[in-house]
Amino acid sequence: MYVGFMHNFRKPPKLVEVLAMACKHYNIDIVYMRPADVDIERNVIRGKVLVDNKWKIKEVEIPPFIDISPYCFKQKNRTITNYLKERTFLSDNRENVLTKERLQDKLKEDPKFSHLVIPTEVIKNLNDIKNYLEQYPKIILKPLRGIKGKGVYMLSKEEDHYKISYNKDEWTLDDDGLQNFYRETIALRKYIMQKSINSRSLQGDPFDCRLHVQKDGEGKWVSASNYIRVGIGQKVVSNISQGGGIAEPKEFLKANYGDLGVKLNKQLNEVAKTLPYKIEELRGTHIMSLGIDIGIDSDGKLYLFEVNDGPGTSRIIGEVAILRSGYYKYVLEEIISEPKLATSQNIFNPSKELSLYQKEVELYKKEIDLLKKEIELLKKEKTITERVY
Repeated sequence: MYVGFMHNFRKPPKLVEVLAMACKHYNIDIVYMRPADVDIERNVIRGKVLVDNKWKIKEVEIPPFIDISPYCFKQKNRTITNYLKERTFLSDNRENVLTKERLQDKLKEDPKFSHLVIPTEVIKNLNDIKNYLEQYPKIILKPLRGIKGKGVYMLSKEEDHYKISYNKDEWTLDDDGLQNFYRETIALRKYIMQKSINSRSLQGDPFDCRLHVQKDGEGKWVSASNYIRVGIGQKVVSNISQGGGIAEPKEFLKANYGDLGVKLNKQLNEVAKTLPYKIEELRGTHIMSLGIDIGIDSDGKLYLFEVNDGPGTSRIIGEVAILRSGYYKYVLEEIISEPKLATSQNIFNPSKELSLYQKEVELYKKEIDLLKKEIELLKKEKTITERVY
């Protein structure tokens, strides 16, 4: 049975290759596709399938399940994504997406997670920023829909000037300079402002903890990996793509927080176990993977920086591939096989399709057994030849 994997890259990413190999364990084949590969008129996809470790172009029917990247939901692809929503089951249908502001507001209302909330407000004008600086000595200016730490500034007010930090740079502004900065940078996009959380290592570098969570073979949220991201030499964010490194949480927290480190590590694990269910509840739809970024202030208090519903996987490809392949099997057997779901989304009968593939698998197993016997014969012939010489 085929499961689709959709992204915008022309060449299948490394994750898809590893995932395709892992899925063989469940008799599942991955077909890699881009939005442009979907033929609405003929209800087929002209994608790529891994055959003998090489990607081969193949035309298949719309798979019953597609692991789709959030980055595919662009305006130019809307016709395609709307079609797929009606025709198949998507890992994320992008319904009821949570902005940074709305997420913080919703978590405030839940006593289980309100302690993670950072004081946050939307910036409407320059006076909002100045008034916020009266409440907090340092604030963070962050794009409402920013990614990878782009466009994130730290702002503080000194005696007679303002100080701005960005990436590895830092500069000062007077009132006129701040007004120009607001007009040329902040006013051009929707920005929020937050209390600055002093999440820094003993060396003074900003850090956060990325909790990468995935659904497993039972449809439950589990942690694929927790790791600390340290922005070495940076002023504001711990974005390792702009220079920095990663560390194992247990050792890092012990080194920076002493005996408190053990408790903090347990708290991070608890957030990874519980917060994804809350996010999914707030979204009101199914999702498959999340990247949760947590900061820790100098007093050892945890704060939620943001939640990314399209987290990078380059550092944990193996862990993600194992979990996703199991989840694919779960979706095929436990979700889309439900009669009411199959009817409402016009999905063909997966049980019948699976039966056909199982027969093919049996044939492949017989071929493998024959190949093993041939290999054994070759080994014996090689041994005899070596003895003769």
